[in-house]
Amino acid sequence: MTRDLREFDRIVLGEIWTSDEAWRNLVFLCDDLGHRFAGTDRERRAAEFLAERMRAYGLQNVRLEEFPMATWERGPCHLWVTAPLERELPAIAMPYCPSARLEAEVIDVGEGELPDFERWASEIPGKIVLTDAETNRPGERKSHRTDKFNWAIQRGAVAVLFINQNPGQLHITGSLTGRTPNGTRAVDREALIPGLGLSYETGMLLRRLAERGALRLRIATENRTYDSRSANVIGEIPGRERPDEIVLVGGHYDGHDIAQGAGDDAAGTVVGLEVGRALAPLAGQLRRTVRIICFGAEELGLLGAYHHAAQGAARGERFRFVLNLDGAGRGTGGQEQLVLSGLPELVPYFQSLARQLPYDFTIRDELNAHSDHFPFALHGIPNATLSSRDATAGMLGRGWGHTEADTLDKVTLRSIQLAAALAARLVIRLSEDEAFPGRLRTPEEVRQQLADAGLLERVRATEGNVI
Repeated sequence: MTRDLREFDRIVLGEIWTSDEAWRNLVFLCDDLGHRFAGTDRERRAAEFLAERMRAYGLQNVRLEEFPMATWERGPCHLWVTAPLERELPAIAMPYCPSARLEAEVIDVGEGELPDFERWASEIPGKIVLTDAETNRPGERKSHRTDKFNWAIQRGAVAVLFINQNPGQLHITGSLTGRTPNGTRAVDREALIPGLGLSYETGMLLRRLAERGALRLRIATENRTYDSRSANVIGEIPGRERPDEIVLVGGHYDGHDIAQGAGDDAAGTVVGLEVGRALAPLAGQLRRTVRIICFGAEELGLLGAYHHAAQGAARGERFRFVLNLDGAGRGTGGQEQLVLSGLPELVPYFQSLARQLPYDFTIRDELNAHSDHFPFALHGIPNATLSSRDATAGMLGRGWGHTEADTLDKVTLRSIQLAAALAARLVIRLSEDEAFPGRLRTPEEVRQQLADAGLLERVRATEGNVI
């Protein structure tokens, strides 16, 4: 790097470590507004609040980038055991679950990895599939909820029940794949079959009952999928020398309707907003433009990120790097992790930055398709996700995420400050470093990245002509 960045560091660290502004913003999003489910009035109010904060902090070109989408509203959901005994059990419909009334026998596919579905393929048609929700431990790759849902549909299941893998009477949720996954209308987004979320305890009861013989369940649920709108919230610190080159940083502000969505991802949103607040005094001093973004409708299919990536491509915008903050700022802080997306040549670069800062954080390289970085990866843009790992240590899958327990008490001001301090210093270097080795990938190179990660066929099936 050709410039001494220590003075920039002092400015941003002073702003971050001498203020509780980030915590007050987080309290408003979680306690005052609540879940911020995409396409609802609460999400709209959150967007307006975030835009107002950006303007107050001195960010420029603040705007709401609206886009059409289909949202969902839950109604009553009932799950009855009809054999080998009769009992009603607690369950919740998952977003985009259609209204349905049905009764069928259950087939338990265990973890629900692809070999499990293949093993039971002949017995799945006409049955309700019972499967674990995400089972991965930190740093481990396992199949996603939507993979399991699609495999069940392909093999003729009439419904899917997902079991939370963490005890505590917490129901698991998460959006279901629609009839036309890349569509924007309600008719496209509603799922073909019901998908319900169960607590660990309910799932274990069902498995014990299945040991007695044939397990039959009756499902009755009423829900509504309807057309709506969401918005990305955008503000900028314009660059001095290369204003047309953009470092994009931010998290998603929407959440699921059963909880506050504090760790997933109000905390990450506030980290991004704090980066913008800390960097705003450097307007006209940074080489490149820093764009702060709060993504809308991530939980319903990365809709805001897909929209912004497509709009950027249509406008010919030049993204130098995308830093996704999904999961940043959770817990007590100090265990930050940066996951690159199939970019092994950037691992040594960020390892070197960790030594220079000096601040120890984990760096991994693994392309996955399940957060707001991914639409930019499809366009070949260098990207990574910064998250904080300690909030769910020892838990499986998303931990508290996507359950009723994703609440403000799982976050601290210190965790927000540590994540924001690291993110801001990384963004400064991504703006200033003329020797940054990242580059735009060609479509052929992106296809190879996807193939190496086992994602190519899935993307081709859902994204049409993108790849």
